[in-house]
Amino acid sequence: MKPAPPDIEARVERLYDTNQRRDFTAFRALVHPRLEWPDLTRGGTLDSPEAVRDYWAYNDRALRIEMTPVKVELDDEGRVVVLANQVVWNLTGKLWSDLMVRHRYTLRDGLFWRMEVLEIDRSKP
Repeated sequence: MKPAPPDIEARVERLYDTNQRRDFTAFRALVHPRLEWPDLTRGGTLDSPEAVRDYWAYNDRALRIEMTPVKVELDDEGRVVVLANQVVWNLTGKLWSDLMVRHRYTLRDGLFWRMEVLEIDRSKP
C-alpha cells in the first residue's frame, strides 16, 4: 500500500461528504452510472446511483450513520483503500457503534465504480 495522491484523497473526501449530507447530485457526479455498491442492510449489490439514493432513504428511516475517512491509500492494483471511522446512531440519538471500517474502491473512467467492504483484523491493537 502507498499513500494516495492528493487529488484522489480529495475525491474520497468529497465522496464521503456527499454521503454524509445526502447530496445526491454531488454524489452522482462522482460515481459511474453503472456501479457496483454493496447493500449492507438488505444484502446484494446496488447497480446505479439511484439505487444508492434509495438505499440511503431506506437506512435513514432507522439509522444515522456518519463516516469520516481517516487514511486513503492505493493498493498494488491501483484501487483506492479507505480506512474510515463509522459511527451509527438510532433515530433517538442512542449510539449503536463506533468503529473503524475499510472500504476499497475501483475507479472506472475516473469515477467511483465499485465499492467493497474489507475485513479489518480486530485482534491487532
